[in-house]
Amino acid sequence: MTGFSRRSLLAALPAAALATPALAQRRWQPGERFTIRIAASQPVHPIYSISVGQKTIVERALPGVRVEIIATQGGIENANLIKAGDVEAANGNVAGAYSVHFGRFEAAGERPFPGLLSWMPGYDAPQGIMVNANSPIRSFADLRGKRIALGPVGSGAEAVVTATIKALGMTDRDFANVLRTDPRQAFNALAAGNVDAVIWGTAPPAGAITEQVTTRNIGFVSFTAEELAPVARDLPYVNAARLPAGVYATQTTDMLWPNAGVHHWISDRVPEELVYRATKAIWEAREELVTRHASQRLLSADMVRAQAAMVPFHPGAARYFVEAGVLRSAQG
Repeated sequence: MTGFSRRSLLAALPAAALATPALAQRRWQPGERFTIRIAASQPVHPIYSISVGQKTIVERALPGVRVEIIATQGGIENANLIKAGDVEAANGNVAGAYSVHFGRFEAAGERPFPGLLSWMPGYDAPQGIMVNANSPIRSFADLRGKRIALGPVGSGAEAVVTATIKALGMTDRDFANVLRTDPRQAFNALAAGNVDAVIWGTAPPAGAITEQVTTRNIGFVSFTAEELAPVARDLPYVNAARLPAGVYATQTTDMLWPNAGVHHWISDRVPEELVYRATKAIWEAREELVTRHASQRLLSADMVRAQAAMVPFHPGAARYFVEAGVLRSAQG
């Protein structure tokens, strides 16, 4: 993986998680013990708490199955952890899963790893430009020569924004400084005047962004359709998402931001019958996930099909979604 070593990825995992041997069994019967370790990004992200909700549903529905939630830096790291065999499942931006599955983009130069498969849709995660109140920045073009903050290295959010900048014909050298860090530190740097803009996002309405609107009155900047056209052309996992005015209190107009979905992924090493039953349990109890984050109200068959078009579903998940009439096959 470009910019990562396996050692650096494993350093993010607690020792107890690394001590658990990777499970290679392909047969499983209801009632048998099995542990699914999920690389779940940071607790600041809605996807982490959604994964905790999934853990509750799966452990209730499947006696003997235990789900361990592991905090990580984000989707690129998570996809690599599945590839390395250090976790059975993960969540994260589709940039990481797509790259590792096909050996492209963030995994350029690596062999494709078709063992990373789709499991369950999550939510859209548009990556937006946010600035201090009264900032003179009115467009993405205004950021040239400025100081910007992105998500942390290893996160899908950072990967999508970095790829977007590249698709627009720019590099880090076009900015005075590019800070890659977690959202809290990025927004603190914005408030302190150490950066001019933060480009980051997760499922709207994002608590981390709402907090900044409430306490610091931040403003929002849109990309243009012309800017995002080459991004969508060059990055098959990105689309232009429109964030309607009013999602955030200081957001008075619609925003057009690059978007790559955040979803749940699983290894082909997990037995088909187990994935089938876990998928059925989660999907049929998905209303419970709304208590974890409001984005889960939007879970739909269309989201399942869109995910299948990016990365094929695990045979167990595909079997359930085909039976439920959501998919025609693992590829949608």
